[in-house]
Amino acid sequence: MSEIIKKPRGTSDYLFNDAEVFEEVRNSLLTLAKKYGCFYIMVPTYEEGKLFHRTAGESSDIVAKETFDIIRKGDKDYTLRPEFTAGINRAIIENKLYASPDMPLRISYFGPAFRYDRPQKGRLREFNQFGVEFIDTTLDINTIIDCLIFSYNAVKKITNKDVKVKLNYLGSFASREEYKEELKKYFAKKIDSMCDDCKRRLEVNPLRILDCKVKEDQLIASKAPKINDYLNKEDSVRFKQITQVLDKLKINYEIDSQLVRGLDYYTGLVWEIYSIDDESQIALGGGGQYSSLSKDIGGPPLDGIGFSLGIERLLLTMSKEIKSSIDIVIIDNKKDASIFDIVSTLREEGFSLSIVSASRSLQGGLKMADRLNASYAIIVDEENYKIKKLDTREQIEVDKKGLLKYFSEVSHA
Repeated sequence: MSEIIKKPRGTSDYLFNDAEVFEEVRNSLLTLAKKYGCFYIMVPTYEEGKLFHRTAGESSDIVAKETFDIIRKGDKDYTLRPEFTAGINRAIIENKLYASPDMPLRISYFGPAFRYDRPQKGRLREFNQFGVEFIDTTLDINTIIDCLIFSYNAVKKITNKDVKVKLNYLGSFASREEYKEELKKYFAKKIDSMCDDCKRRLEVNPLRILDCKVKEDQLIASKAPKINDYLNKEDSVRFKQITQVLDKLKINYEIDSQLVRGLDYYTGLVWEIYSIDDESQIALGGGGQYSSLSKDIGGPPLDGIGFSLGIERLLLTMSKEIKSSIDIVIIDNKKDASIFDIVSTLREEGFSLSIVSASRSLQGGLKMADRLNASYAIIVDEENYKIKKLDTREQIEVDKKGLLKYFSEVSHA
């Protein structure tokens, strides 16, 4: 017997109802994006490796240990995308979208991303993300708040649950550099008892220590200096403006001074979104501002803000269930392939239709129709056709002309 080949660890098969739910979530999110003025774009699944290594920052876990690097082909190194923001910004620069007179650019995306991490609930090696990027020469307060509110409303819409936002404000590069020096001084005295990741981060970016998941290290980090104490006046005023709007809109949020997000390019506002009911407290999505990313990859100086939502995490949280259904199931008792003129006509009329296997009995075919949540069963006999309405079990007998007339009236009802 040949060896059974299984899917790679950390990946998913989406079958039947699961695939239906997945597509409904995708369509709902992209429809919502249009209401926020977004245009959908698609970028490659892989890019030059230096795009991600340069933009994510050497202190990020993505660069340190999580990228899927493709075996070298030709003269370039390629990497499966671990996130979308860098690729979106590369596309904006390469296609000169920044020259648009209609700013900010509002871009939405959906698709798979890849990180080599230990698979666990809500964390896969191949996972799907929906997100947006708002890009401008200088971000204004309206664009910043609109992006945050979009992410909040998107999660509420998909999960049909109450959610909360955790916020932090990282400030300008000057503020961050001053803050990083203070963190370095604080953690240098305690680093010997901390994990290897924290020791590495101390050297390359002490901000990332605040994101450590080791409980003992989290306790140490909780007593570290707070970034709010190092914001300049302009940053403090901007953060206050944001929270005042959230208060007015009654958006459930809390300020988390240890929230830094996983990528080094963030400045200004950062946030994550959680389900209030979820005891595991896995972030369903998050986002933030950035200002140097475009320039770092050869483009003009641009400001950006965006968020991404983890589709697999949303699916674990959402309470809505979608049941697959089909319009018509045909049970062909003649078994002579004479039904296809009817089949073609009904599909052209817009009906979804499945044909029961010839090996199934009449009762087996009707049970299949029920399992598929079909609306009608058509039973094909030697001369006539029986139409069975499956919700009421009513049945009528018609000829071919009568059958086509019946379903024409149904489709135009």
